[in-house]
Amino acid sequence: MAKTMTVEVEAPKNLEAGEKFTIEVEIPTPKRKPRGQLAGIALVDMTDEQLKREITNANSVLYKAKQRGASEETIAANQARVDRAKAEKAKRAEAKAAESAAPNVESALEDQADTPDAETASEI
Repeated sequence: MAKTMTVEVEAPKNLEAGEKFTIEVEIPTPKRKPRGQLAGIALVDMTDEQLKREITNANSVLYKAKQRGASEETIAANQARVDRAKAEKAKRAEAKAAESAAPNVESALEDQADTPDAETASEI
C-alpha cells in the first residue's frame, strides 16, 4: 500500500501571483523481502545445510519473542516453525537410516546373474 503525500505549492508564474495549489504525490513502497524460512524455500526443498540454518534461525526468533514478551499467538507461531523444521530433520534422519539399513539389491542381483538357475544348469 503506497503512501500519499500532499504538498501545497505557491505558483511562481503562469498563474496569478501568490495563487496556491496542492499536489498529491504517491510515494512508492519498496518490495518486501520474504522473511521466515530461508528466502521462501519450502522445508522439503532445503539442503541439509539450509535446514540446519533454518532451525537455528527459528530457535533464535522464538527465544527473542519470549524475551520481549510477545503475544501468545506469536510465540505459538514461532514454536510451530521450530517444530516443523525439527520434524523435517527427523524425517530425513529416518530416511538416511532406512537407506543405509536396506540391503544392496544391485550387488545381490549381480551375484545371482553369475550363477545359473536349476533349469539353465541342466541344459548346460
